[in-house]
Amino acid sequence: MVEVREGKKIRKVMVKSRSTINDILRELGYNREEVVVRLNGKIVAEEEELSRGDSIEVIRIVTGG
Repeated sequence: MVEVREGKKIRKVMVKSRSTINDILRELGYNREEVVVRLNGKIVAEEEELSRGDSIEVIRIVTGG
């Protein structure tokens, strides 16, 4: 199980062996082109594998003109 945070919202998500950030983003309905992810406090690529007990923070990218 990993903890996924977006702002003040926190979810506990079960992960399968060898799951990646991209797998979790897809499962939770995030568009990976619209977010940046911190894994245990460090910004990581979507290919990064997860382990039980990891903490993920999903940060939405805000653009303007």
